[in-house]
Amino acid sequence: MEIKLKHFLLFFGFFVAAKVVFFYLTPAEWGDSYRFIRAGEYLSRFSYPLDEKRLPFFPLILSVAFFIRVDPVWWGRFLVLILSILCLILTFKLGVVFFKNPKAGFMGMLLTAFSPVFFYWTGKIYAEALFATLTLLTFLVFFEYKGKYKNFLLGIFCGLSFMTRFEGFLLLLAVFLGFLAGKKLKEAMPFLGSFILISAPYFIFRFLSSGNFSSSYFLEPSQFPFNLEAVLYFLASLVFLFGFIPFIGFSSIKKIVDKKKVFFHLPIFVFVGLEVMLAFIWQAAIPRLFVPIIPFVALGLVQIVSTAPKISFKDALLYVIMWGLFLFGRFYLRLPFLVIGKGVAIPLFLSVFYVLLLFFRRKSYLYLLVFAGVFSSLFIAYFFKSVYKTVYQASMFVQALEEGKIAYSDESGVTAWYLRGGKGVFYDGDFSNAGEYKWLLDNNIFYIIDTNEHNEGSKLEVFRDENYKNKFEVVRKFKARVGTAETSSTVYKVIK
Repeated sequence: MEIKLKHFLLFFGFFVAAKVVFFYLTPAEWGDSYRFIRAGEYLSRFSYPLDEKRLPFFPLILSVAFFIRVDPVWWGRFLVLILSILCLILTFKLGVVFFKNPKAGFMGMLLTAFSPVFFYWTGKIYAEALFATLTLLTFLVFFEYKGKYKNFLLGIFCGLSFMTRFEGFLLLLAVFLGFLAGKKLKEAMPFLGSFILISAPYFIFRFLSSGNFSSSYFLEPSQFPFNLEAVLYFLASLVFLFGFIPFIGFSSIKKIVDKKKVFFHLPIFVFVGLEVMLAFIWQAAIPRLFVPIIPFVALGLVQIVSTAPKISFKDALLYVIMWGLFLFGRFYLRLPFLVIGKGVAIPLFLSVFYVLLLFFRRKSYLYLLVFAGVFSSLFIAYFFKSVYKTVYQASMFVQALEEGKIAYSDESGVTAWYLRGGKGVFYDGDFSNAGEYKWLLDNNIFYIIDTNEHNEGSKLEVFRDENYKNKFEVVRKFKARVGTAETSSTVYKVIK
């Protein structure tokens, strides 16, 4: 099949339409999204919050919303949509550069777009879409661009990636090893110089403001247990990057891989390897950490399947074993990015069908993988559409009330954003019921938002006490479902 303009138009039309539909179906963003927007609001006033652990480049782009006076949430959604489209175009371009084959580039782009991990997390106001785009742009310049300022540009893109996510340092290391492997240490000097030029100002500001360069990000891996379950969680998340059909290797891969090409593409292999190692250590960020490597995995997979000899019985057996890992991940590890509920029957049927096809058509695997990705992406986006919906509804409801302040104790980030400006008061105390009621009076609280969405710290409980029952009145209760779980948020009025 020859790749024509109509194929791109159909693909991007469907991709954009699906994203926009889910934007409208999803009333609230995840908590970190509002932290990015908050940092952008500070930057619009030529400042930066010292309590913000996130790096400033993505917030800098988000800050444009405050200059042009548009809704920052919708600006952020528009931005990540444009970035995800650019990321896919760069994936196609890299496929053409590496394989000299537009079909391989197009199929790699399809697999990337509808990896449920890529589709979902590039639809959130997170830095993943920007970081993945900068990563692809860096490697495209490294392997394809021959201009005079190539090394300078590489340093700028690595610097911007480092100002987007700390994993940009891994990208810097991978590219620098590429210079060393090519015995071009002298050429690496302008690369390192421009990287320092881009990244140094923020860290100088950080040091002058707080006296250190530390970030709470570096402490997060130590907060999660490392055991057999953690290892299985990592493996299942990696294997099912493209939905319910496992991303598997082929027994003939040793015959396919050209050692000279591996050496030539060493920076990519190093970067992907380092990202996978980081995900293994920092499991709290799984599966988001896989977003920047998905385009490379997709392109590599297309090349392997396209050039592999007849798929063997070992490949089919490996696939069946991997599907056992799917069931284990679904029902024991309860991975949210594996299709759940009644959807299990569909991949099971298709899997049996696929095992049969393995022995007849090698490329059927890629087509089925794309279908699995589309199904998984749409299912997961719909499954998570109501996350933080009730706390968003409660926040918008009390925001419209003219009287008094509103107390909340959740860490969703939604209440903190929509009740900013002094209207919302965060409760983080540890008082008795009598102490809580006194705190409400002392802070002139008129309403309370009580929610079961990300409310894991100190909670206001006084309104549940029978002795204070006549001091509170239920004004409105909001309910929603996220899969099988019910979420709720209740607005109470404090009767004084």
